[in-house]
Amino acid sequence: MKKKLNKGFTLIELIIVMVLLGILAAVAIPRMSNTIRSAEESAEQKFMGNLVSALEVYSSDEVVKGSVKKFPSNPFIALDKWPDGNVWQFDEQTNNLRHFRNGFDGDFNSNEVQTWTYYSHDPGSHDENGDSNCFATTQNDDGSYNDQPSPHGCYTLEGPGYDENYQY
Repeated sequence: MKKKLNKGFTLIELIIVMVLLGILAAVAIPRMSNTIRSAEESAEQKFMGNLVSALEVYSSDEVVKGSVKKFPSNPFIALDKWPDGNVWQFDEQTNNLRHFRNGFDGDFNSNEVQTWTYYSHDPGSHDENGDSNCFATTQNDDGSYNDQPSPHGCYTLEGPGYDENYQY
């Protein structure tokens, strides 16, 4: 009598493979989510760097037009092309520039959102105390620095990657 050869996997072998795949997934998924978050942060910083560059080009064009540096009230005006969709938004009432990492579905609380604050100041503008909003920093002979009111406009940008109250 001939012996039949069973081809295939036993139940034990299948269970072992499933356990190994579960362990592999438990290790790989957290690493992958960190990689995704890191990529999103890098993309945000690249976008913000491009936005800052566009604001500087905009202000240079304003100098050519009227001899005074000005910045737009909405930073997206400085861009050649506005961001698509609702992933990036600028709220002119709160001056908040937002990036919704998972897209915007109408609910600010259900999305992972990064926020920057952008303020533009017109040339010669002053705060509520009468102090100039914009300063020009000069270096003294002794190496120290001195801030003087600037005749040009400026803007401040605060948020991830940008120092609080840093003036451009």
